[in-house]
Amino acid sequence: MNLTFGKSLKHTVFWILFLVLWSAHDLNYHKDILSNLQTNLFTFIPYVILVYFNLYFLMPKFLFSKKIMNYIVFLVFTITLTTLATSNYLSFYFKYINIYLPTSDFFISLQGKIAIVTEIILSLGLSMTLFLIDEWYRKERSMREIEQKQLETELNLLKNQINPHFLFNSLNSIYIMLSKNLEDGKKMLLQFSEILSHQLYEANKKSIDLKKEFDNLTNYIDIEKIRHEDLVTVEYYFPDDQNNLTISPMLLLPIVENAFKHGQSSQGYQISIQSSIISDSTLLFKVENTISKEIVKTPYGENNGIGLANVKRRLALIYPNRYQFNIEHNSAKFIVRLKIQLNENEVFNSR
Repeated sequence: MNLTFGKSLKHTVFWILFLVLWSAHDLNYHKDILSNLQTNLFTFIPYVILVYFNLYFLMPKFLFSKKIMNYIVFLVFTITLTTLATSNYLSFYFKYINIYLPTSDFFISLQGKIAIVTEIILSLGLSMTLFLIDEWYRKERSMREIEQKQLETELNLLKNQINPHFLFNSLNSIYIMLSKNLEDGKKMLLQFSEILSHQLYEANKKSIDLKKEFDNLTNYIDIEKIRHEDLVTVEYYFPDDQNNLTISPMLLLPIVENAFKHGQSSQGYQISIQSSIISDSTLLFKVENTISKEIVKTPYGENNGIGLANVKRRLALIYPNRYQFNIEHNSAKFIVRLKIQLNENEVFNSR
């Protein structure tokens, strides 16, 4: 039997309350408060033994193992044995040791045994009820902790899927630019260092300022614009006032990265990135890109990789019932729309 301090305190309070309440009940029959307390105190010694024998041996061995009949048989046998032992124990104590109590023979009478059985059943019933409630709360708390750890593990795995993918693309872009234009390559390298800093110090946080997420997107967009030179036309807008909102880091990047990756065309392509904040804490984020002929040849969704699927999963885990994520595409354009309630204390408007 392993009792922590918290459990020991609960058990102590339980027995004190039980003793006080039962002694108060006995005042209806015996007006001597000291006599009642002393009688019940010595009565409780076998009761305490029985209760813990039931809680930590009979219940785990039989009841929790679905051996119901075995549990009932052993419990009835234990109650009977405890009743006989208690009646003789109390009769002996109050007859030969505590001689001031004149009713010592009461405990070995049928009425006395019925009273003892009643107290035993009451103590067993209350203790089992409280024990099972405590076990239920403990298991619920344990399940929530396990689910939280699983959630954190999955989110970390999703972030780790983003990081190598993004870093590889960025390094590849810098390598290409350094071989073409040293000055532009240096600029890209500086911006990449800021992105890397964001990866190292911000990506592992649960949430960051929305401004930091926008700044990271700006650095990424600038790198891609330099890399693709005149082939890509990018229009983007991020609001200056973010109302001190926060967002899960690296949530928006895969959407923007997807547009650059799958919109590429030797004939040039266009990307539009628009964002706004409505109702003080709802972010609207829209990314639209033209689709190259090479992409049109196959269903566009087959070429999206883990990026958008990653975003969908993270949204479901972090912002349940607080977002809308829609994808539209035809032979010419691919559009991703995200509406997300960043303040969990406000009601999400799906319209």
